[in-house]
Amino acid sequence: MLNIMKPVSYYNVEYLPNSTLKEKFERNINWMLSLTPDQLLYNYRKNAGLDTKGTTPLTVWESPDFFFRGHFTGHYLSGASKTFVELTNTDEKDPQAVELKNRVDLIVTGLKEVQDKLSETSEFPGYLAAEPEKRFDNLEKLRFNGNHYVPYYAIQKLMDGLMDAYQYTGNQTALQLVKNLTSYVEKRMAKLTPERISAMLDTRWYQGSGQYIFHQEFGAMHRTLLRLYELTGKKEQDVFDLAEKFDRKWFRDMLINNQDKLGYYSMHSNTELVCAEGMLEYYHVTGDDQYKKGVENYMDWMHTGHELPTKGISGRSAYPAPADYGSELYDYPEMFFKHLSKLNGESCCSHDLNYLSSELFADTKDPVLMNDYEIRFINAIMAQQNNDSAIAEYLYNLSVAPNSVKHYDRGGFWCCVGSGTERHSTLVDGIYYQDNDDIYVAQYFDSILNLKDQGVKVTQDAHYPDQHFAHITVETEQPKDFTIYVRVPKWSAETTITVDGKAVKVQPENGFVAIKRNWSKKSEITINFDFQLRYQVLADRFNRIAIYYGPILLAAQKADLPASTVSAKEYLNDLEKVEGKNQFRLKGSDIIFKSLPEIPGETPYNVFVKVPEEPVAKTIDTQNDGAQFGHQWTLAVDPDKKNYLKITYSALDDDIYSFQIEDDDQVLFTQTMTKEEWPEDSYYIYPLPQSVTKGRDKLNIKIEPLDYESLNFDVADIDKIETMVATK
Repeated sequence: MLNIMKPVSYYNVEYLPNSTLKEKFERNINWMLSLTPDQLLYNYRKNAGLDTKGTTPLTVWESPDFFFRGHFTGHYLSGASKTFVELTNTDEKDPQAVELKNRVDLIVTGLKEVQDKLSETSEFPGYLAAEPEKRFDNLEKLRFNGNHYVPYYAIQKLMDGLMDAYQYTGNQTALQLVKNLTSYVEKRMAKLTPERISAMLDTRWYQGSGQYIFHQEFGAMHRTLLRLYELTGKKEQDVFDLAEKFDRKWFRDMLINNQDKLGYYSMHSNTELVCAEGMLEYYHVTGDDQYKKGVENYMDWMHTGHELPTKGISGRSAYPAPADYGSELYDYPEMFFKHLSKLNGESCCSHDLNYLSSELFADTKDPVLMNDYEIRFINAIMAQQNNDSAIAEYLYNLSVAPNSVKHYDRGGFWCCVGSGTERHSTLVDGIYYQDNDDIYVAQYFDSILNLKDQGVKVTQDAHYPDQHFAHITVETEQPKDFTIYVRVPKWSAETTITVDGKAVKVQPENGFVAIKRNWSKKSEITINFDFQLRYQVLADRFNRIAIYYGPILLAAQKADLPASTVSAKEYLNDLEKVEGKNQFRLKGSDIIFKSLPEIPGETPYNVFVKVPEEPVAKTIDTQNDGAQFGHQWTLAVDPDKKNYLKITYSALDDDIYSFQIEDDDQVLFTQTMTKEEWPEDSYYIYPLPQSVTKGRDKLNIKIEPLDYESLNFDVADIDKIETMVATK
C-alpha cells in the first residue's frame, strides 16, 4: 500500500534570510544569471544548422565537439524553474525571479525552433538534442568507440528540465517539446528487438566472460518517462510502455533478490543510482511493492558497504584498466582501502542519494535514511560549492594517503556542475514531510515551512550545526490539533527537548519523538543535541580512522598529517576544542581539525588519521601461501559473527597482478595490485559478507587469475592467509 506521507513541495518551503543555505542559494542564482540563453542554446542551434547568434560556446563538457554536450541546459532549466518558485514564494514580483522566468521562456522558444528544424531532416519528427542522430545510430549498433555512448543521458537531463519548466513556470511549450521528443524515442526503440535493447542498456563493465564491455550511461530515463506518464494524467500508455524498456531485468532482480554485485560488475555508481530512482518511481506509479523492496535493499547496501565518511559514494573499482579509470565506480562492499583515492565521492552521487533518501523516507519512515542524509548534506553537499563563488567540486579527495586537496572548477561544465547548479536551487529539500495534518521535521537546517492553506508556519533559525541545538517556532492562525515529529540523530546520545520551556520525554520511536498537542498561535520547540567526538574505523584497514564531531566530519588542515603513536581513543582526548567554533587543535601542535566546507580549495587536508591498529578482529586460522596446492585453502570461520580474510603478499615481480578470490567457485573479491600501489604493510583485509559465512564453520578459498581482455594476469605471491573474527 502506498504511503500517504510526502516531502513538502517547493511552494511551501522558504529560505531563512541571512542563513548559510540562503547564501549558497543566492550564490547559485548569480551563477545562473552569469550565463546567457544563447550560450545554453549554442550546441542545439549548431546541431540544427541554425544561427548561433555570434555567441561564444561554453567549454569542456559543453564544448561543440564533446560527447556530453547539451546536458547542462537541462540542469539549468530545472535550477532556474525551481528557483523561480522559491523566489516568488516570498515576492511574486522578485526581479531575479522575473529574469529567470524570462530566460526559461527564451530557452524553451529556442529549443522549439531547434526541434522544428531537426524534424525536417530526422528519421522521425520530434528529435531534440545537441548532438547528431548518428550518436543514437552508433548506440543501437553497439558501436561504443570514440566515447559516444551517452546520448540518452543528455536528452534525459533536457526532458527533466523541460518538465520542470512546465511544472514550475507554467510554460506549456516545454511540455509539448518533451512529448515530441518522447514520441521520437518511442519510434526509434520500436525498431529494435528486446535483445538489442537489453544489450544497448547493459552497463555491467565486467561480466566474468573475460571481455571488457563498455556500454553507455542513459541517465534516469526510466524515472523521467514515468514522471511524464504521471504528469500527463496516466493516460499515455505508450509512454509507460516506453519507460518499461529502460527497466532492465537483471538490475531489477539484483536489487529485489538482495544480491549486491555492483563491485563484481565494476559498475558506474551514478548510472545505477538513478536506475534505483526509476524503480522507486515505478512503485509510486504502480504500487508494486517488490520495486520498493529492491530500492530499500539498494540503500541498505549503500549504508552498510559503500558509503564513504562523507556518506557519498564512488571511487576506484577492483579491476585493472580499462574497466577501472580511478573514480566514479563501485568496489566490493566494505572494500575501501584501495577504493579511496584523490577522486572519490562524485558530487552527483551525493545529490542523487539525498533525493532517493528523501523519496524513500516518505514511503518507509526509516530514520537511517535521514541520519545519512544529514551527514551527507553537511559534509559533501555543503562542501561542493566554493564559499567565494558558485564554482562546483566534481570529486572529493578522500585518500588514505596524506596531502588531499579540493579542486573547484565550474568552467568544465561537468555532470557535477550541472547537478550542483540544479540542486543548489533546492537546498531546502528533505527538511519537512507531511503525513495528513502531521509534520515531520527530519532535518534541522534554517528554513521556513509555510502551509498557507492550513494556516501553519514552522520556522527554524538556530544556524545548526554551527550551534548545537535546533530552535523551531510553530505558529498557527487558529488552534489546531496535529503532531510534530522531530528526529533524534543516532549520533546524539543525550538529547533534550522542551516545548515553551517545559521538558518533553525523549523516547524516540523509529528515530522520532512525537509532540502531539493543540497548537495555538505560537509555540517554541528547543532540541539540544549531544555533540561529542567519535571515530569510525575503516572497514578493511583497522589502523585508519575518520573523526566526527556530532554530524560533522573533521579533516586535519595539514599537508602531511603525522601518524598517531597513541590509540584512537587517546588521540581524541588530545583534540582540544577551539573556542566558539566546531574545530579542534591537536594538543602540542598547530594542526587544526575542521569541517570540509570550511577548508578552502587547493588547501591540503586529511580525512583519515593513521593510528595503532584497533582491536576490531582477532585471527582464528592461519595458513601458508598454498601455492603448491594451486592457491587453495580450507579456513575456519565463525558462523555467528563478522569474519574477515587477511592476505599478506610478497613483493611483486611483475608490474601488475589481478586475480579473483573465490569460495566454492563463488567470486568473493577481485584484487588488482601494481608496483606503484604496493599495499601498506604488504596485506589487504577482505570483510566477508555474512551471507557467505552464515551457518558455516569453514570456507574453501581458491584464488584464480583474472580472465580479462586476453591479458595474462598472475596471482601475486602470498606469504600467508588468515581468517579473522570480529571482537564485538
